[in-house]
Amino acid sequence: MIRLFHLENGDILKKLILCVCLYCIIQLLNRSLAQPSWEALPTAPNGPRHDDGYFISENLGWVVNGNGQIWKTTNGGDTWIKQFDKGTVYFRSVGFLDSLYGIAGNLGTQEFGGQTDTNLIYRTTNGGVSWNPINNFLGTKPRGICGFSVVNDSVIYGVGRVRGPVYFLKSTDKGETWYTQSMAQYAADLMDIYFTSIDSGFIVGGNVAPNENSNGIILHTTDAGLTWTNVFTSSQIGEWCWKINFPSKNTGYASMQRNSGSPVNFVKTTDGGQTWFEKRFTNFNYYVQGMGFANDTLGWAGGNSTYTTYETTDGGETWHDAGFGYRVNRFRMLNDSVGYAMGRTVYKFINITPTTIGTDILNNTLGFQLKQNYPNPFNPTTIIEFTIPPGTGVNSLVLLKIYDVLGNEIKTIFDEVKEPGNYKVSFNGSDLPSGVYFYKLMTENFTATKKLLLIK
Repeated sequence: MIRLFHLENGDILKKLILCVCLYCIIQLLNRSLAQPSWEALPTAPNGPRHDDGYFISENLGWVVNGNGQIWKTTNGGDTWIKQFDKGTVYFRSVGFLDSLYGIAGNLGTQEFGGQTDTNLIYRTTNGGVSWNPINNFLGTKPRGICGFSVVNDSVIYGVGRVRGPVYFLKSTDKGETWYTQSMAQYAADLMDIYFTSIDSGFIVGGNVAPNENSNGIILHTTDAGLTWTNVFTSSQIGEWCWKINFPSKNTGYASMQRNSGSPVNFVKTTDGGQTWFEKRFTNFNYYVQGMGFANDTLGWAGGNSTYTTYETTDGGETWHDAGFGYRVNRFRMLNDSVGYAMGRTVYKFINITPTTIGTDILNNTLGFQLKQNYPNPFNPTTIIEFTIPPGTGVNSLVLLKIYDVLGNEIKTIFDEVKEPGNYKVSFNGSDLPSGVYFYKLMTENFTATKKLLLIK
């Protein structure tokens, strides 16, 4: 009796240890999957590179590229409409004040072969249905535009260009008229701009031409661009600041590009841009351009055509391969869980619930299965298959629900008590708009979630 008692207690102890181990595995999986991930949008227009994009909501946005094209999406990147196509233009920048008023900036002539259009700004007042050149410049007309910063529903600032000549631009009437100011006394290259208010803002670039002899610089204004102060000059020769990003009021980042040599650094501020300091990105040569952050610590840097984008989860202390994205030139984050990146194609920041994924991985060892729907993408119907394995009881309550990307429940498509077996369910999305959705299978012992894409 004593031996049997010890054996039973040993079995109980083993089961307890197993439960603790499984719990730890789930927690580790949840931590590893807790960050949202980037995905290339399967129907997005391909490059060679989309230089910029601007999104006024998760669903509504525009991207521009060096082929002189402007593309619009109204459903979060599931489908795209080409609104403008002129091969003599190189669009480097785009910005929108609202759903109707927007501007696209031309890099200009004498930068790349074939770009002969001298119209520097194209403007739309009807959401991109038509784009018209703007040549209302009060002051010297610049040669090219590299970046825009939309401040409010009327005010836009601009800057350009790489390899000069360098100008600051300002519009207070929704992009119809532009005041220009030469920046030659401050810089030789100007590539990006970010204003935190009508009066206060930053521009980034390089201080000497050609680029091989340049240092990266950051300029700051507190009087709407009338005067500028140099708040940062990098320590290395042969580099220049390319993109600037503020995920919060106090924390900001700027990427630094160099065509050759190493190490490669970036720049960070933690006091709202009053002071900046260099930090190491890589010890090997990496052609950095785009840099963006979801919050103060989670961010990405890209631009290289050989290496994919890199990620940091500790505010730039360490970086690792993010596994997505080539030639990324611009990140646009709407908030800490929704964003877009423009590069060889368009990438979207998608939040996937880690708990459901971890449970799916764990319970698949018991024989449960939720398969990927087919076809996918679909319009308007698709098939979802799932398996309830033998040994799980005679009857199981099975729920199959559809959710949108914000986690809102859209509809229940299966709510029945079923025996073990294989099942197929047809889902009709004819009453839903195009977009990304999730389907979630729930039983007493199993939960799993997968994504589906409705394109109409």
